[in-house]
Amino acid sequence: MSDLTRREKLKLEKFFEMGGGYVLDFSNRTLSDFVFETLNLEFYSDSYADFGDSKANRIRAIWQKESNYKVGKLISEMLDY
Repeated sequence: MSDLTRREKLKLEKFFEMGGGYVLDFSNRTLSDFVFETLNLEFYSDSYADFGDSKANRIRAIWQKESNYKVGKLISEMLDY
């Protein structure tokens, strides 16, 4: 479980344009590939469907469930993207 605060999550959600369930300009496939290449995680596994099936909700689930290292690595790669 990462240590992101609510405030940090809100800032990241705004920056990554997650308001409508989307994440930046990723399609389902490209985001799934991106997460797999970055973290070796299956983005569309049931493990990340706790908040719903949208891309944004699955990113939120990763933020909640994964370690600080993995969450930090994902955020860093998304910022580079």
